Amino acid sequence: MKNRLLVGFVTCAYTGYLPYAPGTWASLLGCALLYISPFPLQHPLVVAPLAAIAVLAINGLRLTERDPGYVTIDELVGMFVSMMGHQASFSNLLKSFILFRLFDILKPYPIRRFERLPRGYGIVADDIVAGAFANLALVLLWRLW
Repeated sequence: MKNRLLVGFVTCAYTGYLPYAPGTWASLLGCALLYISPFPLQHPLVVAPLAAIAVLAINGLRLTERDPGYVTIDELVGMFVSMMGHQASFSNLLKSFILFRLFDILKPYPIRRFERLPRGYGIVADDIVAGAFANLALVLLWRLW
């Protein structure tokens, strides 16, 4: 039972086993969860559950050396980071999703450097930084618009 819970967690409710771009599916699941969430993402206390999920993800991945394709909890964490402080409207979620996936796939400097951290740290850290880049880009888009 414990292993199934861990597999369900690190595969982000088994989205990691979906064909074609499992990270994208996990990011879409993150969008759906954020959209239906009753908690405002603008509240500073949102950081606590996000940090807990990130710590659990890192701990759950502590034994793996590389980022297997079926591990998608890192994309969920990154998507949550990309939306912190923003209203979970359809428009914001769409923009944030596109920006996060771009930063996560392209991995501009310094995102790729975070990916090189050992074990679960690198698996999760690059997505946290990609989410932070997407968040900042969303802020800049909002200010320019």
